[in-house]
Amino acid sequence: MLDCPLSGTGAQAKVRDLAVYASGARSAYRRCVPVFEAFARTHYFLGPFGAGSKMKFLANLLVAIHNVSAAEALVLGMKAGLDPATMVKVLGDGAGASRMLQIRGPMMARNDYRDATMKVGVWQKDMRIITEFARELDCPTPLFAATTSIYNAAMALGFAECGYRLGLRRAGALGDDTPAFLIAVAWI
Repeated sequence: MLDCPLSGTGAQAKVRDLAVYASGARSAYRRCVPVFEAFARTHYFLGPFGAGSKMKFLANLLVAIHNVSAAEALVLGMKAGLDPATMVKVLGDGAGASRMLQIRGPMMARNDYRDATMKVGVWQKDMRIITEFARELDCPTPLFAATTSIYNAAMALGFAECGYRLGLRRAGALGDDTPAFLIAVAWI
């Protein structure tokens, strides 16, 4: 048996843009390599059973932070009068780039969330798992904690069953004085 979480969204799976985080017996991993190569962009053997899940926790920690930071940067840029599509292109080609900006930035720029890949309520489960993982290791994660509070705000605003699209409409209805962080919640 292998522990093989995947990194990527449903949209990424459609184009074989997934990463496999495999752990367990190396011989079992080697036997599965042809399977991984049939559906994933890359795969990694990470050691003993369970290491794959630990790597997935780290990946999702970064996804949470990068989603919010990309949304916050784009909201700030729009308030400054910059073109959203230009921001995504320019920021994606510089030191501030992230995979989440590449994947979700174009949706944010187009204000088109039809292909939202995760509901906020489902994401809460992952955030609880990561929080507990860090707590068990007595490892502070202040950026993740700050990001978690933003996702919790989305839940409080009633976005549990919402993806991006409905959340953005709701945040847009809040008016021009809405703080950027609340608008960023809608883009998670």
